[in-house]
Amino acid sequence: MRADETATFTRPRELPGVETLTARYITHRFLPHTHEALVLGVIEGGAESFRFRGGRVVAPAGSVVVVPPGEVHTGEAAGPQGWAYRVLYLGEGWLTEAGVAGAVGFGAASLHDPDLAARVRRAHAALTSPGASPLARETLLREALGHLAARHADTRPRPLPSILAPDAVREARAYLDAHPETAVTLSGLAARVGLSPAHLARSFRAALGVPPHTYQMAARVRLARKLLDAGEAPADAALRAGFADQAHLTRVFKRVVGVPPGTYRRGR
Repeated sequence: MRADETATFTRPRELPGVETLTARYITHRFLPHTHEALVLGVIEGGAESFRFRGGRVVAPAGSVVVVPPGEVHTGEAAGPQGWAYRVLYLGEGWLTEAGVAGAVGFGAASLHDPDLAARVRRAHAALTSPGASPLARETLLREALGHLAARHADTRPRPLPSILAPDAVREARAYLDAHPETAVTLSGLAARVGLSPAHLARSFRAALGVPPHTYQMAARVRLARKLLDAGEAPADAALRAGFADQAHLTRVFKRVVGVPPGTYRRGR
């Protein structure tokens, strides 16, 4: 990470399923990845650009970024000045309690809503301030999430990409999610779901925006996070998650989570 880039990752211990990221990036680029949590962030400076649902989204300063769980997306600077943002990652239970079903999307991935931006900013500040009380943290967080749900939740079913083998793609994705550490070949994965390798590669990219090997790498990072959460050392987590070594894990982990494994562990 460059000297002028900073990133801090935290987890409020009294609020399970909540994580925060405070970062300023210039040249950092996120690999295509997904989160098991809702991504809710406010851009504090510059502008972020990211691929999302087959298109390119630019989120300028003051906007709110919303990425539902399971959605493949990237992240990079939209200009030479980079971008700074505060991000909340909220597990499925928080969405359910706010009345937002797991399959529900939102009006857009970049929202212009100054009131929501202010609420997200206040909640994030409380969650990352040692002096904030647990009561204040949860109250401000629920206010921000409630405003998001009331103003921007979209209950209409999201149209799926037009692909030839949606069931096979879902099966292949489920296998990679369940066995990210496995050294599966494209031919082996295709045989498992009943397609030719070329057909699976085309259909998988059409549906998710990334090829199977890129998706698998992000799934390995998710497994590594769970192992680190359980107290495993980065070197052991790297091997169990399917990485060549700890250095390989560190390179990929930072481009998916935004911080290296050591910083992530300290944020616990």
